[in-house]
Amino acid sequence: MSKRFLNLDALRGLAAILVVWQHSSEIFIRTPSIAQHGTSLAEIISQLDFGRIGVICFFLISGFVIPYSFSGARSSLKTFAIRRFFRLYPAYWISLFIAVALAWLIADRVFPTTTVAANITMLQSLMGFDNVQGLYWTLTAELIFYCLCSFLFARSLLASPQTLLLFCWGGLSLFIGWQLLGKLPVSLPELPPTITYIPYCIAVMFCGTLIRHCHIENKDYWYATLALAPTFFIPLLVLGLHFLGMSVTEDPIRFGLSHLIALLIFFLALSSTFNPWRPLITLGTISYSIYLLHPVVIRLLKWTVQQPWGQVFSSFTLEVYLLATTLGSIALAAIVYRLIEKPSINLGRRLSRKHSRNIVATA
Repeated sequence: MSKRFLNLDALRGLAAILVVWQHSSEIFIRTPSIAQHGTSLAEIISQLDFGRIGVICFFLISGFVIPYSFSGARSSLKTFAIRRFFRLYPAYWISLFIAVALAWLIADRVFPTTTVAANITMLQSLMGFDNVQGLYWTLTAELIFYCLCSFLFARSLLASPQTLLLFCWGGLSLFIGWQLLGKLPVSLPELPPTITYIPYCIAVMFCGTLIRHCHIENKDYWYATLALAPTFFIPLLVLGLHFLGMSVTEDPIRFGLSHLIALLIFFLALSSTFNPWRPLITLGTISYSIYLLHPVVIRLLKWTVQQPWGQVFSSFTLEVYLLATTLGSIALAAIVYRLIEKPSINLGRRLSRKHSRNIVATA
């Protein structure tokens, strides 16, 4: 694997940890015995929006990598579907099962059967159901991107920079158009913020694809610029409108800063000539499981400090809880990766190779 892709693996690891810190700090800083030690770190994490930085890095990496999972062979579409299914769903289902079980065990909360059933599909956000874990909406955005890439591949358009640019611009237009319409005296359907944000996420992913055209294949510089400029001009626009007295997104300063920081980190990872730190590469390997499972670790740790027997653990500084959550998430993710995620990935590869051989045999 080239150093550039090792850097992206390391960036995956960093992005996962940023998300863990965001969610951990949001939860634990609400505890007075923790907040009394100071809230400066929590405020930095919140104002820079570490979680959104991590998510945007994930989306840029997906756009950079996923479209190149397709080969020129016609059977590649089914191969892609098989491998993506086994890459995403088994670990996701495990996280869903653990989240539902833990909610029942420690909070006596029972999710409606229809909600759990909808979450099994990973498309619950589009079906109007709640996410069992809030971060699941990002996986819906990923699935939409995969479907769009599959459609473009089937139409022999996935390598067309003009088409990729149009999809990027389309996502941006949907996002900013909806935000601006919301400021006008017109009646609009009530949509969750995550749903209205998905078109922007799709645009970011297609922007990542065009960056790869430019950065690795040394072509389509003009199209990459036309994608990159508006995609990351929007955060500047949001900031500018906010300072002029018009807020078009929730918390415009966090929105603007986090997107720009994510872009900077992504380009630093792409252009770095240094060998990435080995532990970050390892974290990148299990980053999907870290992402899925860290809310479970946070919930369990929070429950522990709320118990009478757990009061002894309830008055440390925030840094201690961030460290505990990070280590717990890594440990649980490593187990799930070893027992579920990696075997599922290998199974998907075997099944896709078998399918390809069958295609050749019957040709």
